[in-house]
Amino acid sequence: MEFHDIDQVEIVDLEDELAPETSGFRLSFAGTVVSVVLHVWLLVNLSGIDFQETLPPEPAFIETRITNEKVEEEEPEEIVEYELANPDEKELDVREVINAASVGVSQTKQPELKSRPKPLDAIIPTELRRPLYDIPEGMEVDERIVVKGTTGDNIMQIESALDLVTWEVAQNLKEKKVLLVWMLDGSASIIEQRKKIASRLRRIYGELDALKQIGQIPQMEQPLLSAVVTFGEKTNFITRDPTDDFETIHDGISNAPTDPSGKENVFTAVTQSMKLWSERYRVKNGRQIMLVVVTDEAGDDFGTQLEPAIAYCRRYGAKSYVIGPLAPFGRRYGFVPYTAPENNQVYQLPVDLGPETAVIESLNLPFWYRGPQLRYLSSGFPPYALARLVHETGGRYFTTNSLSTDSLTPYGVFDFAKLKPFQPDYSYASANQYRQDMTKHPIRRAVVEAAMLSREFEAKGTPLMDIRVTPQNFKQVASNAQVQVAESELMISSVLNAFPAGIEEKLDMEPLPRWRMAFALSYGRLLANKVRCIEYNSACASLKNDLTPQDVGSKSNHWILKPSEKINYAGSLKRSAKKAQALLERVVEEAPGTPWAVMAMRELQNGMGIAIEQRFIPPPPPPKPRPANAARPPMKILFAQQPKKKGPLPKPPPKPKPPVLPKL
Repeated sequence: MEFHDIDQVEIVDLEDELAPETSGFRLSFAGTVVSVVLHVWLLVNLSGIDFQETLPPEPAFIETRITNEKVEEEEPEEIVEYELANPDEKELDVREVINAASVGVSQTKQPELKSRPKPLDAIIPTELRRPLYDIPEGMEVDERIVVKGTTGDNIMQIESALDLVTWEVAQNLKEKKVLLVWMLDGSASIIEQRKKIASRLRRIYGELDALKQIGQIPQMEQPLLSAVVTFGEKTNFITRDPTDDFETIHDGISNAPTDPSGKENVFTAVTQSMKLWSERYRVKNGRQIMLVVVTDEAGDDFGTQLEPAIAYCRRYGAKSYVIGPLAPFGRRYGFVPYTAPENNQVYQLPVDLGPETAVIESLNLPFWYRGPQLRYLSSGFPPYALARLVHETGGRYFTTNSLSTDSLTPYGVFDFAKLKPFQPDYSYASANQYRQDMTKHPIRRAVVEAAMLSREFEAKGTPLMDIRVTPQNFKQVASNAQVQVAESELMISSVLNAFPAGIEEKLDMEPLPRWRMAFALSYGRLLANKVRCIEYNSACASLKNDLTPQDVGSKSNHWILKPSEKINYAGSLKRSAKKAQALLERVVEEAPGTPWAVMAMRELQNGMGIAIEQRFIPPPPPPKPRPANAARPPMKILFAQQPKKKGPLPKPPPKPKPPVLPKL
């Protein structure tokens, strides 16, 4: 089924009576069949949901020799359970960055869709199995008791994060000997952070030594051993063996090589480090293993290596700490500005930062009218995979002001105290757990399904709002303007099928505020944009039907469409507009200071109705005719000049070579 022609989307004609509210969403018999088919597909898809199975990657080459010791021969000693306290730390405010990207007006031609809509009964379920966050099946997590880690902090300087790492090391040294593994991202985008770590290192180890001298840390032989590992496409063990020699560690971090591959296989590096050192230093030597990961991306290998990394850490009681970025809200990628030395131009290089949840929960839906599109809005939370690693191993996540974090648009300061009730669920260890959770909670199922469908059925943003016409073309121009909104309304209606009739009545039964706000925001935005599309369509129909060619030629050839708080043309949708308004206002009221509230306020910035300002621009007067008896000007005879001899043309300068952009 294709949607190439204008009569396959609905263009409102005011000679036909607008349907009443009960049929405002075209819940005719055919629509009911479509809805039933969709929900049959939904049940099948959730029962067999598959977060894109991928073949396990070939093991990354390790550039040191590893002995094949069997880790199963001896059991590690039982982990000491205790409450982690936090030192007093004055966090830095998030720098406010407003990405004022405007929504441009569309053209009057029928838009080309990236993906032509298909009837819902023709969608193969596997088409919607997108590689958002893969939750691998297989390795089960050890049920050993582990104190859950901390994943929430406001943004801080990396020096403050390193001070908190020092405190964590000191607390663990009070209990037992420690193996501290510095795990550094090898990409070029983090070179400055590696330099800051190297310059701070002497203070870190000096403070730990001072605590030992004054008796705060028990006197033990070699209480602290350290190692340096870098990761990119491969895992590089900079120090062949852990050492207590400060200069070896300092040189290893200062001179760590840069990986040009653009890959960050952080979870593979965690697993390989645990395989290499856990038997000797945890089981035989009784050391607490502490892994400190420093990165500015989410990691490329989470799909197959996250759960094995967690399992190895939990088996041997290793704690993972991450100094890393924030994730964008409901998106996977951010960007880092890069100035090319070849031409001094700034390029936006994509970086993998998210999303903040196991599966994307927010809509892919543009905003109407001028204002920020909030494509790179900060979520206030870490990337899901890194946060789960920290959460499940008893570590801590430190959010620092890296270049990738600066690329997000916080739109103000997100205080983690306000975000904490909306923290993602980091307990999903398998696709089966996720399926079970979605099956038990219809609100969550609707949110996830709408997010998936909005990426299959993509609506467009602001239509043409400034229209100039002539008596000859005004009806065709108005019809062309209707096409875009009619197609967008079709896309939105397809996504709305994820919300069964009356589902909003179950909203207060959802126990977690994160899911309640996600539902209210998604459903409210979809309803608001559906109302806008039909209101715009009806407004254009009014212009076509109410004006005559004489009117256009004398008083109305310039139409300016503006947002209005009042529904002026699609009166049957007033109840839908009121419902959308209530849902979005609920988000603003119940989740202030969060990304959900920012998105809801942006949607409420303009009314859902349309007002038309009609103007008339007089056509330019015709040129005055020349009098019949007017004297012609005397003719002048012009002689061509002698052409000058031309020399050879200078050679054009050579084209500059395109800059070589690094892979981050």
